[in-house]
Amino acid sequence: MELMQNSNIVALGFLVWVFIAPRRNSSRYGELFLAYMTSLLFSLVGSSELLMVKPVAFFFTIGGVLAFFYVVVRKTVRIGLRK
Repeated sequence: MELMQNSNIVALGFLVWVFIAPRRNSSRYGELFLAYMTSLLFSLVGSSELLMVKPVAFFFTIGGVLAFFYVVVRKTVRIGLRK
């Protein structure tokens, strides 16, 4: 399976896209998140066109999609403890 062969590229894509993601405590989080989401969308569309020629770009962007879901879950799910 090609996904397992390229799992290190997926992991690298995940790390890079998580690093690029906007921080939670930013005052302009909405604008930055929109820019992040748009750039990931364009990257996914562009890399799907290159899938047959350079599959590395596609697998890098798959890591970005996983990072996007991680950022969304990190922002929406909040666990708190009460004393």
